[in-house]
Amino acid sequence: MHYSVRYPGSTHDSFIWNNSRLRARFAAGEFQDYLLLGDSGYPLERYLLTPFANPRTRGEERYNRSHTRTRVLIEQTFGLLKSRFRCLHRSGGSLQYEPRKCAKMVMACMYLHNKCVRRRVPLPEVLLKAVGEDEEDPDDPPPLQEAADTRLRPPPGFQTRNNIVDNFFA
Repeated sequence: MHYSVRYPGSTHDSFIWNNSRLRARFAAGEFQDYLLLGDSGYPLERYLLTPFANPRTRGEERYNRSHTRTRVLIEQTFGLLKSRFRCLHRSGGSLQYEPRKCAKMVMACMYLHNKCVRRRVPLPEVLLKAVGEDEEDPDDPPPLQEAADTRLRPPPGFQTRNNIVDNFFA
């Protein structure tokens, strides 16, 4: 339920994450053992789990499949948001206003969407059919590469992710 409208749409997600208050709160331990999922464009952190770039074991492959299935729900949520508020979807053009006003409009759409979800406002059938039809974002960067030799200095979330693989996917 957290969102930020401080940066333009061309700003990469990982840059926004690295500069977010939510990340600072996770880094400070405010959320204890809670974890977030990020796609391969994000860095692996102890509280932000990413897929394995090159899974080497069956457990790592299972983890990646589960990670992908879970992230699909997130992508579908973006699709619902864009379907419910067509001004956010590319097919509707773009918001032809100054950036501050666009940011307020996006925040209002997210607020209203969250309110609809909490109040269980059903989606019109047209929206339900459109979910999952949203195309991949061509501006997404290639995946970040994992550290070549993790014995030297493993990423901060390396042990967390490996523990999850060992305990749930091996």
